Amino acid sequence: MAEYKPLMDPETGELFDRTAILADGDRITSAAQREEYRRIQARQNGRGPEFTVTQMHNIDEVIERVSDKHCGYLLYLQCFVNYDAILENPNKTAMSRDDMMRTLKIGRTTLHHFLKEMTEAGVIHEAGDKYRLNPRYHFQGKTDNTAVVKTFVAKVKELYSEVNAKDLGFVYKLLRHIHLETNTICANPFERDVENTVPLTKEDIAALTGVTAKSVYTKLRNLRFGDQYVFAEVIYGNARYYKINPFVFYRKSGQPDATLREMFSIRNNFAKRSA
Repeated sequence: MAEYKPLMDPETGELFDRTAILADGDRITSAAQREEYRRIQARQNGRGPEFTVTQMHNIDEVIERVSDKHCGYLLYLQCFVNYDAILENPNKTAMSRDDMMRTLKIGRTTLHHFLKEMTEAGVIHEAGDKYRLNPRYHFQGKTDNTAVVKTFVAKVKELYSEVNAKDLGFVYKLLRHIHLETNTICANPFERDVENTVPLTKEDIAALTGVTAKSVYTKLRNLRFGDQYVFAEVIYGNARYYKINPFVFYRKSGQPDATLREMFSIRNNFAKRSA
């Protein structure tokens, strides 16, 4: 630790009342170095969960061209994209076809159909022995664009282990409808004034996902992984609307607000109590 002592400049004779004297092992660091150290520490301490980014304005193009099941595979594969948009294995090597089969837990024929649809739609590009995710739709990294959804990698990996790909594709179709402030599934996700939010009913969701209202209601109430639910149902008088789990998908920076955290924690806690 540095000590502070009076010190005179031998060349000018100027006296400094309080000068830092570095001890052995001390060093001077820049503000940038200190910020990088804090960032690394935060990541190591679990305060900065890894996420990928979905471009809300553009994924309509994917949804129009890609089947529900393949949208589900795509949502999961996002978890393996690096900062150069290359799909990679946990050991940082580029993901091959065989790696992709193991990752998605699918056979060769299914993978062939998936990659054919993805490449024809321009969502995945094959470059030699590498596969690149089109950053027009999904990428990893920072952005100043607010019309995006953060997808938290660890949670989606858990979700994929318990939910079939077609149900995950259903979730994918709703990403473009997540409200910035409230995580409500709504018709106007870019509306800043929360008093003007137009929530989607199960009938609305059925129309935009191509699933029956009965099936939609089952998915909204029952999709879960571990003790976490993907959606929460909000009942207000005779109206019902839905929010998506902010620990899996979230648009803002930082932690979800207390009300949103409580909403999902309480539902999980009720489930634990009744188990």
